Amino acid sequence: MPRRQVVAPSIRAAEIAAWGNDCWLELPGCTKVGTEDDHIVPHAHGGKDTVPNLRRACKHCNASRQDRVLYGYGCRLHMIVCPPGSCDREAVDYIAQHAKPSDPVVSWASLAVAMRVDEADMEQRRAVAMAWSAAYRQFAKSRAPLDVWLVRTMPASRKHPQMLAEWIALDYDIQVLDPGYAESMARARNDMCRQLVRQWYALHLSQETIDARQAARRQRLAALGLRSMPSSVPSSRPEW
Repeated sequence: MPRRQVVAPSIRAAEIAAWGNDCWLELPGCTKVGTEDDHIVPHAHGGKDTVPNLRRACKHCNASRQDRVLYGYGCRLHMIVCPPGSCDREAVDYIAQHAKPSDPVVSWASLAVAMRVDEADMEQRRAVAMAWSAAYRQFAKSRAPLDVWLVRTMPASRKHPQMLAEWIALDYDIQVLDPGYAESMARARNDMCRQLVRQWYALHLSQETIDARQAARRQRLAALGLRSMPSSVPSSRPEW
């Protein structure tokens, strides 16, 4: 790959004139003021130093995003969030209704079965979590035009406590599947699972609140020329 060149001052000036100098990414920890040029289609994916492909970003957000794709090109990531003990049933049914047979699916429960782990063993559970995270990172940086379905209980981790906010900023499709507290507790297989169910409901996740946050984010993306339908996920891919 050829060495990345510094964006020409004339292009940067036109970029700021078109889109402003505020950080467009707004990831957790954003300092708001753009100090760097961020490629919408990453340079590693062939993105060019052109005004349509550049937006200003703060140093923190530019480094945090790395080469993760947006929803409109490369892999489209569908995040399915549901309580522990409920993911097997709700998520499988939802994906069967919405995904193509060839779409990749990344599920903690499926990985645990494939890896033959003891779910009561915390070290083995962490190994499954690491496998999930590795798959997520790979797909999040892939330019392949795939729809990828990722099933997760907690939209956070020790290293990434604001994972949900990152998903919203990058415009991923997010679906909350909640069968209800009583049903989730009834499905919990042991005390550990019941504790995780209580932690999940303490987050007060709902599709309504996430939709509201996504609507506001998509309005911002539309103002930046990055979305034509700020209030909903487009049924087809935009041209990049």
